[in-house]
Amino acid sequence: MNLEKRTIRGLGWSGISLFIRLLFNFVITAILARVLVPGDFGMFAMVVSFTNFFAIFYDLGLTAALVQYKEPMEEHFSSVFWLNILAGFILMLVVMLLASTIAGFYGESRVISVVLVLASIFFISSFGMVQSAIFTRQLDFKSLAIIEILAVFISGVIAIALAFYGFGVWSLVWQQVILSFIATVFLWVFSKWRPKLLFEWQRIKELLGFGLNLTGFSLLNYFNRNFDNIFIGKTLGPVSLGFYNLSYRLMLFPLNNISQVIGRVMFPSLALIQGNKDKISLMYIKATRHIAAITFPLMTGLFLVAPQFIRIVFGDKWERSVLILQILAFIGLIQSIGTTVGWIYQSQGRMDIMFRWGRYASIIIVASFIVGAQWDIEGVAAAYAIVSLSLALPNFIIPFRLIDLKLSYFIKQFRSIFLSAMGMGLMVIFSNVIMIKLSVENDMIIFLTEVFIGAISYAIFMSIFDKPLCRDSIILIRQLLYFTDAGK
Repeated sequence: MNLEKRTIRGLGWSGISLFIRLLFNFVITAILARVLVPGDFGMFAMVVSFTNFFAIFYDLGLTAALVQYKEPMEEHFSSVFWLNILAGFILMLVVMLLASTIAGFYGESRVISVVLVLASIFFISSFGMVQSAIFTRQLDFKSLAIIEILAVFISGVIAIALAFYGFGVWSLVWQQVILSFIATVFLWVFSKWRPKLLFEWQRIKELLGFGLNLTGFSLLNYFNRNFDNIFIGKTLGPVSLGFYNLSYRLMLFPLNNISQVIGRVMFPSLALIQGNKDKISLMYIKATRHIAAITFPLMTGLFLVAPQFIRIVFGDKWERSVLILQILAFIGLIQSIGTTVGWIYQSQGRMDIMFRWGRYASIIIVASFIVGAQWDIEGVAAAYAIVSLSLALPNFIIPFRLIDLKLSYFIKQFRSIFLSAMGMGLMVIFSNVIMIKLSVENDMIIFLTEVFIGAISYAIFMSIFDKPLCRDSIILIRQLLYFTDAGK
């Protein structure tokens, strides 16, 4: 099977995994949000903000380096495996020792026990990282899809059961621990590779150049993604953080479940043709156009239906999250394609440039959180949106130079999608005005009507403004169905 067919098959299985996990996560989060209180989500977010920081280091970017490296040998895989085990164990102990310090930072003693349990994830996950890298390198996303779906479903069901039995924040904590454990177990079950009792530091050194630069960027990206949670938790408390974090998680849905999922396939695929810049540019544009065709209308629609969406799915107690979600939806639209530039840096092995750009961007983003907090969580979200817009152009210009892609040409590829999304938005607003005049007050009726009109109008506008993309999407769907069929 050639690279194109393998990539399409990978996208197909990643898409299946995306859809099912998105559905499971949405239902699970909605149920947990109705059973738990904002403070539970806020406390959980407090701890995760710190554990995510340490998670950056226990891999050192070596598993991604295994995917990018042209011809890794058994010595590379086994050496990385044993180093990951050691790093995972050390980081688990370090985080446990810092539990009291983290609790003192927030002034919340209940955080200690949560930290102690979540720390175990470092050690558990370290056993399956090389297997996951091998599946990714081989573009075997069918196995990864099955593993991810099983892990999300089982851990989610257990979390819901714990929540109904009154475990509060612990339902969220055990959900993550069980998710990690189940995923690791199935990675071993599905993988034929087993580590050998060998370790060669020279093989680690061959991967460190790529890995350390990726780790450096991941460290900066951590502050971009988590400093707002830490700052809000410290200055405004767990309840305010609960409202903000729920909206933030909803905003990340398209990034975590569309852009990053496709990226998992595109990175190894682009790495295989890293010397062919024209082909890379073509594949990159095609992939990002398909992403935008989903995320642009999704984020636009989420902005417009946010009031009804929050009240219907999560309940009236989450009403304050509406405005925050609307602001973050704008950020999600930008970042849904903005985060894809990482494919270019990684496939070209230029994490050094990505790291340097990340240092500059992170300073501006962190500063915006501090300034925005003067106007509470709404101010943080607004400041984040302004900065995201200001950084958008250089975020694309810098990596595009690596593959000789012109920004003006790239932007033109999204004009039709943007116009279709805006046209859809106007139709939804118009339908809302009519329902107000008709005195329609039922949230469910309003929500379903707006979603229906939005979907139909977007399809019509896209068929008018971008027939080639519609045709390509139909062809791609047929190919996905064909190549994900058993035995194909």
